[in-house]
Amino acid sequence: MSKNIAAKIKKEFQRLNWILVGGFLLLIIIMVAAFFVAYSLFLNVQLGEWLPGLIIAGLTSSITLAFVYYLVDRYSERIQTTTTQIMDAELHQLRAANNRAKSLQSMASVMRATLSFERVVEEALDVCSLAIQEMGIPRQSLVGAVFLFNGDDLIPVATRRFTAVDIEKQLYGKRGVVGAALTQAEPVTTDQPRQDPELRQFVAFHNCLTAACIPLRAGFQIFGAIVIGSDTAVKFDKEHFELFNGVADQAVIALQNAQLYQRLNAEKQRIIEADEEARKELSRALHDGPTQTIAAIAMRINFIRSLLARDPEQAMSELEKVEELAKQTSKDIRGMLFTLRPLVLETQGLGPAVETVITRLKETDNLNIRLVGSEQGELLNEQAQGVVFSIVEEALGNIRKYAKASKIQVRFWQEDNLFVALVQDNGVGFDVQEVNRDYSSRGSLGMVN
Repeated sequence: MSKNIAAKIKKEFQRLNWILVGGFLLLIIIMVAAFFVAYSLFLNVQLGEWLPGLIIAGLTSSITLAFVYYLVDRYSERIQTTTTQIMDAELHQLRAANNRAKSLQSMASVMRATLSFERVVEEALDVCSLAIQEMGIPRQSLVGAVFLFNGDDLIPVATRRFTAVDIEKQLYGKRGVVGAALTQAEPVTTDQPRQDPELRQFVAFHNCLTAACIPLRAGFQIFGAIVIGSDTAVKFDKEHFELFNGVADQAVIALQNAQLYQRLNAEKQRIIEADEEARKELSRALHDGPTQTIAAIAMRINFIRSLLARDPEQAMSELEKVEELAKQTSKDIRGMLFTLRPLVLETQGLGPAVETVITRLKETDNLNIRLVGSEQGELLNEQAQGVVFSIVEEALGNIRKYAKASKIQVRFWQEDNLFVALVQDNGVGFDVQEVNRDYSSRGSLGMVN
């Protein structure tokens, strides 16, 4: 492309030279005509008298033309050379920008194709090597690593040209170029990596003449750093830093995605384990309690059937015992239901769990229920949240069945270092003393909750 433009410039200057020659010839003709008219016709001067002056004027014009032609030709070459250099530089920058864009696009494609952070950081180091390649240095000469925080230390998770000993080492990010980059939250370079207080421990940086540290950050949160070096002295410019920042941003997004995926997997596994444990616990409780009690009731009923004809009084006594067993079984089953907790309580906490119950009651019974202080549920541990949830759920169930309320409010708050839960409605209410008085004879938790 630059050659085509240079050829066009040369062609235009050649055209300019021909115009100069044509103009000079026209000037000579006009000058001869002017001398002839002025001296021969008007002044009646002989040809021999004015011809030397014409020759001198012609020679002067020729010398001037030759000098101008020379200058135009020289400047033509200079302009062609300068234009070619400028165009080559522009093309180099365009190619570099295109390569950077393709590399970042490739990195983004890797991010979309996988949740493996390791693959993304490997791609990040490949993209950083472009900055080295743009300066005429082979990409394979890049020395570098991606470091992530593990506690207070920076551990290498992806490396280039690191020795086995280097991989086992870590950074502290307190001093040198790494400390400066993490403190300033922007890329920092050094011309003496072998003397850097933290980088000098790595054999890979001993032969490097230039190194750069790019922090991996999102907002005010620092995840780690990318450190790259070259055994050739180089000068990173604004475009290189923009590339480094773009790579760091992509790497941080990949890291956040990987962390989120790990948390989701861990939460999923925790939910599965909690559900499985709840099933096992319920199965054990049913087997050890109500199942055996119901079997005992069935056996007693068979025994009572045989007593009805020959000993009615003993049959009535056995029936009373069966009744007590049935009431106890009812209490046991209600107690088990009381200890069961929905998955939303396990995963999101008390507030969202109560919101789920409220939403269900609104949809099924068209109740006007409002929850205040949902966030206060985070003050309780998991066990306490389960107890409060069961009480609130039972209270809302009783309101739905008996209260005939048009407005219901569930409120959580903290008072004198105590957690308070209030379920309030404008329904018909009930006699507390009456409920407490016959509670023991009914065998049901009911309104006492």
